[in-house]
Amino acid sequence: MKKILLIISLCFCISYCDAQVSNKEDLKKFYTEYLSYFVSDGIKTDSIVKNYCTKELYKEWNEVVNEIGLYDPFTNGIFDDEDLMKKTLVVKKEGNEYVVSFNYLTWPDNKTKTESVIIYVNANGKISHTKRPSDGYMIPEK
Repeated sequence: MKKILLIISLCFCISYCDAQVSNKEDLKKFYTEYLSYFVSDGIKTDSIVKNYCTKELYKEWNEVVNEIGLYDPFTNGIFDDEDLMKKTLVVKKEGNEYVVSFNYLTWPDNKTKTESVIIYVNANGKISHTKRPSDGYMIPEK
């Protein structure tokens, strides 16, 4: 009986941990979790990206964020005040993509600016690509 309960618990955990994006609210949840842990808990952030994204995007994200340290494709390298970013977070569905935007403060003058990221979700509900609207730079490249 204990083995059966253990197997059921593992199956539940696996299905629960395999997060999917099927609407704007799911993507907003991903971003809220991501922004909450990005600076404070790298292990939790890694787990969030692994659960919501395709293996290809996860691999690229890990390389550019953790190994090379270039920039974060989910925020276009902007990470200022996570509370402001979460409070002003907007997700819009436009065709086959989502446009995620948030406000941040510039330095040193503390002016409020808005940044946007285009997010693509595959048929399995996984975030598959990010795109920087300013120049079309995409991770991973198509």
